[in-house]
Amino acid sequence: MSIAYDPGLVEQVSYNLDLREPNQAALDALARALDTAEPGTEMIADLATGVGKTYIAGGLLDYLYESGVRNVVIVTPGSTIQRKTIDNLTPGHPKYLRGLQCRPMIVTLDTVERGEVGAALEDPDAFKVFVFTVQSLLRPTKDDRRRADKPHETLGTAVRSYLEAADDLIVIADEHHVYYSGSAKKFEAAITGLRPLATVGLTATPHEKSLPLRVYRYPLSEAIADGYLKVPVLVSRQDGIHDIRTQLADGLTLLDAKRDAMRAYCRQARGRKYVEPVMFLIATTIQEATEYRDLLVGSDMLGDPDQVLLVTSDQPDATLAQLDRLEDPESKIRAVVSVSMLKEGWDVKNIYVIASVRSMESNLLTEQILGRGLRLPFGQRTGNPMLDTVEVLSHRSFATLLKQAKALIEETLGDRTGDATVVANPSPGRHDPGVPLGEQDSLPWDFTPPESGAVEILLPGAAASDPEQFGLFDEDDLEVDTAERSHLGLSVSTIDARVAAGQASSSVLTRKLEPRSPGGVRIPLFLPSVVTRWERDPFSLSQINLASVEALGRTFAEDNAPTLTRKAIDAERGADGTAHVVIRDEVEQIVATQTALPFDTIESDLVARLIRTNAVEATTTEINAAVKIAQVFLKGAEVDEDTPWRPEHGRLATARLTEWIAAKQTSSPAREVREVKPVKWPEPSGRYETRPPADRQVVTGSKDFEKGYPYSGWVKSVYEINSFDAFSTEFTLASLFEKPGGVRAWVRIDETVPLRITYLAGAVQRQYEPDFIVIDDEDVHWIVEGKRDSEMTSPTVIAKRDAAAAWVATVNASHEVPEAWAYVLASESVCAAATSWEAVKAAGQTYR
Repeated sequence: MSIAYDPGLVEQVSYNLDLREPNQAALDALARALDTAEPGTEMIADLATGVGKTYIAGGLLDYLYESGVRNVVIVTPGSTIQRKTIDNLTPGHPKYLRGLQCRPMIVTLDTVERGEVGAALEDPDAFKVFVFTVQSLLRPTKDDRRRADKPHETLGTAVRSYLEAADDLIVIADEHHVYYSGSAKKFEAAITGLRPLATVGLTATPHEKSLPLRVYRYPLSEAIADGYLKVPVLVSRQDGIHDIRTQLADGLTLLDAKRDAMRAYCRQARGRKYVEPVMFLIATTIQEATEYRDLLVGSDMLGDPDQVLLVTSDQPDATLAQLDRLEDPESKIRAVVSVSMLKEGWDVKNIYVIASVRSMESNLLTEQILGRGLRLPFGQRTGNPMLDTVEVLSHRSFATLLKQAKALIEETLGDRTGDATVVANPSPGRHDPGVPLGEQDSLPWDFTPPESGAVEILLPGAAASDPEQFGLFDEDDLEVDTAERSHLGLSVSTIDARVAAGQASSSVLTRKLEPRSPGGVRIPLFLPSVVTRWERDPFSLSQINLASVEALGRTFAEDNAPTLTRKAIDAERGADGTAHVVIRDEVEQIVATQTALPFDTIESDLVARLIRTNAVEATTTEINAAVKIAQVFLKGAEVDEDTPWRPEHGRLATARLTEWIAAKQTSSPAREVREVKPVKWPEPSGRYETRPPADRQVVTGSKDFEKGYPYSGWVKSVYEINSFDAFSTEFTLASLFEKPGGVRAWVRIDETVPLRITYLAGAVQRQYEPDFIVIDDEDVHWIVEGKRDSEMTSPTVIAKRDAAAAWVATVNASHEVPEAWAYVLASESVCAAATSWEAVKAAGQTYR
């Protein structure tokens, strides 16, 4: 059997499961590789922890099912991930993969003896997914061996024999790297014995020996850049104190900061449910783990044993149920202590602090451990620096961490380390390109620990607070100078700096911004909303030409009544003298007896149908017109009391008449009607920011500007804090509005401001948000738009400009709007050269 590559199927599966872009790319790469793979081929998809390998596995199952495969084996590194995999494939379970189409029969060694499994094995159309632990393949227990090798009582053959005989078997090896840590040959032998068409490995950290098998790669650095994961912050103490009790106390302090920020965010963000932030601690032995637990439940720390979950090999089954409920809003767990048994397959999203015993610190930034805290609780970043980061506690002093920066960065960012730049004392809202890290092992300058106690490691490329952010804008609304942009890949910070950052994060999330009345402008504003629709003149049956109606009726004057089908039965004698029966059709036709409709019924039915036609009012005038049309139509059809219609012919004729009149209704020319209605803004009045704002005065040029960052210090703005997409146009224009004279108040238009302008992009009708509303000293309300010089001749920009000019004309002509409105389009050059609002109006393209 071969599995042909089907790009349309990849697209459909991705749509059903709502796969992220890297997951769809991975599925596509695997589908291409399966198309050309020789039997027994092994391949690997390498994706960063937390991006969603589970969804790739689900997508691959749907793809294989639709491609005709009916037998798949999923190999897991242990019972924890085996149970998680079964949950993912079980409809109704909270962890079920929504959008999965294949609905497989799940088979494990514990269920192989059930009758429904035997029935599925006998059914060639049933999709069977066998979920086995690697231990059951490499080191099977006596029971495992018996269940795998014993012939099934209804099937007559063993499960292992069934799999070896299947000609369409695909093996999916979850956490593929585990099987190459000393067991590669045994694993290969076990899989080879099953004789699969192909083995697909999924991992975030492929073993070095398996790298040649890789068909797709999406590293951690790209996942952080694209906004799919939290940003790691390596936290240490400036005083170098690193005993266990101090480290745990620091971890709980950070956890409280995360908790305060999470509660504040969930209170002001609609649809966000609060989930308790959790600390994850890793020990090497049960004794160490128990010591951690005992310290945490002490009266000077959490003080409640119900808030600490200990997970060891001694009692995994008793605690895994609590792990599954860790994201439940009712969960009380604040700390999970583990003996390194939860490195893979643990998918909760509310781990916010990670710590370990000193002997394991070198492993803290490895992807298997760091990955436990990288997942985002709301599926995308919030923009708040405490909710979009995971704190990793270090035993080393802050100064030591800075000296070992290169090695730490390589642990997390891998081959992107050479592109990294370093920023000390980062200033919120002020872009700093940083200093190249270079080839040194330590940071490339001589300094004492930075004043803010924080160092940021930046990577080139635009940052993403929302992984779908570029879908929110048209291409012409995006900045071009992305070559100068960078994003945060990793931070190194002191505990004091992180506590201060937590306080600032909670403060901004709890601060409700109310609109002001700059320049005496009354708030709320009433903004015009222009709705375009198409209308036709009112339709009346009295408009119908009666001669045309009579001519249409004439086409139904001939009633071709059905005839009887007549068969004649005769007898003939054959050549051998034997008589036999012969049945033949009679040539002459005889009209069948028909039931005629009374004339009054025909006329009244026709009138009723005409009145029920769309856009016809049931008035006396319309009813009289309908009666006249019915009479003329029947006259043309030569129908009267003596020559009535058959029911079938009457239904045919009346259906044709009503369709003809309906066509008349829609054939009249339509005209565009623009309706103007004022909309109250702001509604509601209060709003929140997610990031601590920066003073706008810190931005002195384009290189300082941070796209989308909230800036404060605006006096004439209705809201004192605003963010912008571009420095050369939007930020510069806002600064001009602030200058003395000319402008009373201004509003930065965003998704909360109900002002949209409809324009045509080719034949497609779209809407766009202008940049500003400016109210000048003469109380004229201006829509202000800034564009780069390179965009000014763009067909899209011209279409938007013309639509805005038409919008202004419509609003000014409406009696619903008391204010005068105007529009100005200012180029980048105009914004740079202007020294006042008056200069912008004079040099820009103005419409009033």
